[in-house]
Amino acid sequence: MRLSGGDVIAQIPDSLMIRGPGGEASSLLLNQSRGYAAIASDDLENLGWMVESNALGFQATTVDGKSVTKFFFDSPLFSWNQEMLQFVDVPFIDRGEGYVPLQFVLDFIPARLKEDYLFVPQDGMLEIRDLAVWARIQHKEIRNLSSDNSPSQLIPDKMILSASEMSGDTLPEKRVVIIDPGHGGKDPGTSGTGGRREKDIALAVSRELARELRKDKSIEVHLTRSRDIFVPLWERGELATDWKGERPGVFISIHANALPNRANVRGFETYFLSEARTEHERRVAANENAPLKMDNENGEDNDLDFILRELRNLDHQHWSSLLAELVQNELKVVHPGPNRGVKQGPFAVITNALMPAVLVEVGFVTNREEERLLSRSDFQIEIAKALTNAISDFFGRYPPGQTMP
Repeated sequence: MRLSGGDVIAQIPDSLMIRGPGGEASSLLLNQSRGYAAIASDDLENLGWMVESNALGFQATTVDGKSVTKFFFDSPLFSWNQEMLQFVDVPFIDRGEGYVPLQFVLDFIPARLKEDYLFVPQDGMLEIRDLAVWARIQHKEIRNLSSDNSPSQLIPDKMILSASEMSGDTLPEKRVVIIDPGHGGKDPGTSGTGGRREKDIALAVSRELARELRKDKSIEVHLTRSRDIFVPLWERGELATDWKGERPGVFISIHANALPNRANVRGFETYFLSEARTEHERRVAANENAPLKMDNENGEDNDLDFILRELRNLDHQHWSSLLAELVQNELKVVHPGPNRGVKQGPFAVITNALMPAVLVEVGFVTNREEERLLSRSDFQIEIAKALTNAISDFFGRYPPGQTMP
């Protein structure tokens, strides 16, 4: 079973063992179709929640109405009373039934509803402390356990994940990385001669980067999109700023470059927010800002120049420039290149991310050889590892106040 950062155990639990206030034992069957344990949304009702579903996900509310959670299919992000949190795996729909990772029941519920629920690792058992909840469970007539079942064998200790580790709620020193896979949904970005789309390459690299970063438990990772959906450019930076809060954080937007009339051009380059100095920088910024036209279909009127002028007063430009240099230095180790260097431009997607922010062009899809390279999963992993190294190096010098080398 995959948990995080590649952790694997041999057996996926097939049941969730639960125990009532008087010591009565019962169990709920789990879904294992995705390679990790998940509990049906209907069975959350058996644990004392009310569930409402729709095509995008479902909402679960405690019977007293004090806790409201919202889950979205195929997204690791969910909200608890409007606070954004993150799973290792994702909720999904299987044969018309919604499922949520078992981590919600073993980790988040006991951590946040301590008066009503307790998970006991040594017994592999979820204890229901509230008599009303247990009465609801018994009314649902959940099947009883046989005395031969061994709960400790069904739910291994490795499965216990800390809610504070995942959400960062109690660790103010936790560093935050927001990964932004460029484009998505109705906005494919650019395309190569072989049909590879920028939005797909950006998402694949971003997912690998998230996996690499999550190996470091001191880093909290968010993605502005985890699947093929359209997210307006202005919302991406706003989401990033909200997720980061007052903690140290960086924003890294992943893209693929294009020069349709010069198919021989290839290589990688990293941008930070400032005025474009060259025709090439202006062209790249114009390409990546093109989705603003889609945003404006909704009547939005965002003044990029005004926001850019305001942001010059903030102390992010120097740090963004440093992050861009570190990214280029790491990418040149794994990328055949050429190294096209650090560049700058007025990119809308990083304009309102109030933190050090860069936009990485990992290669040219209009170069046939580089298009094939960017489509290879092993190369995407190498890029992700290089970016992880750059981010780790950056956090060794940031936030301001640390000694610069």
